[in-house]
Amino acid sequence: MRHHRLPLAWLAPLGLAIALASCAENVGIGSYTVTYRALTTGVGTIDSIYYSPGTGKCVTTCSPDSTFVKVLNPSATYSTELVVPSGSVVQGHLFGHGTAAGTAQFTVIWMTATGAVSGDSSTATTVAATAFTIDLAKRTLAK
Repeated sequence: MRHHRLPLAWLAPLGLAIALASCAENVGIGSYTVTYRALTTGVGTIDSIYYSPGTGKCVTTCSPDSTFVKVLNPSATYSTELVVPSGSVVQGHLFGHGTAAGTAQFTVIWMTATGAVSGDSSTATTVAATAFTIDLAKRTLAK
């Protein structure tokens, strides 16, 4: 039986590569793409939507305490997308008026850079000429 020997010159770079790989810092999830969607077509109008910008502080078109982005009178098929860092908070509130009996929906979806998707959705039963509210629970995105 014949044995092959690796040249000694390979051992130092190979050992260095193994050492660096085993000591690499865990970089975590990174950022998320967050999408807020509202759907009230045929059953209601949206007076306003408040949603978390993910950063903890709104800078334009904000709620009175600057914790939410405020959108007034959006279309019945409202959607917005933003990129937020891990550890951010997602949360939302929709205020509307029913125009017919049916179901209105408000959804938040978040996706990691690697494509893992999660979300939350809430609905409200609508009745003509009646106000309704839909709340999306506060969630902190994993680091």
